[in-house]
Amino acid sequence: MITNHDRSGWFGASDTRFVVAKNRDTKSWLNWWSVKLGLQEQPELRTEAIAAGTAWEHKILDAVNPAIRKDHQICIEKYRLRVNYDGDLNGTIYEVKTHNFLKEFAVTRPYWTQAQVEMFAMKTDKLYIVAYGLIAEEYKDYSGKVDDGRLDYFKVEYDRGWIQKEYLPNLKELCRALRKGRFPG
Repeated sequence: MITNHDRSGWFGASDTRFVVAKNRDTKSWLNWWSVKLGLQEQPELRTEAIAAGTAWEHKILDAVNPAIRKDHQICIEKYRLRVNYDGDLNGTIYEVKTHNFLKEFAVTRPYWTQAQVEMFAMKTDKLYIVAYGLIAEEYKDYSGKVDDGRLDYFKVEYDRGWIQKEYLPNLKELCRALRKGRFPG
C-alpha cells in the first residue's frame, strides 16, 4: 500500500483528467491545482466503496498471480510525474478496479487515460484492468476469498499518439507552472 498521500508537487496517473482538461476555470480544477501547489491539502475522500477496493486490492492481485509486485512507484522528475502501480509482473501492469457485482463494469475514459499514463511511465504497452465485482457483504467484510469467477480482464491498448499529442504538451505546460509555483497561462 502506498502510504504517502501528499499529492503536492507531483502529477499522478489518476490526475490525468485534470492534466488534459480543456476548461481550467472550474472549481474542481482550481482546487486540484491548489493541491498541486501545496496551497491546500487534498480533501480525504473515504467511502465504503473506496475502503473496500483498497482492502481487496492485494487479495485480487494475489488471485491473479501471487508473483505480482505490488505498490511499485515510478518517478519521472523531468515531468514531476509520480505513478503508483497496483501491480506489475514481467512488464505487464495490472490495475485493479472493484465495482458492484450487480452492475456491469466498463473501462471509462478516466480509466483509459490513467492506463495510458501508467504504460508511458513504465515504458510498456501491456496493461490489464482487472475488474472484480464485489457482492454486498464484501463492502463491509474483507475476510473472504476472491472468487475467480468474478475476475474480468480488460486489455488496454497503448496509444502513443495520444500521449505525444495531448498528454505530454499539457503535462509540460503544467510542470513549468508548478516549478514556478504559479497558475498556468
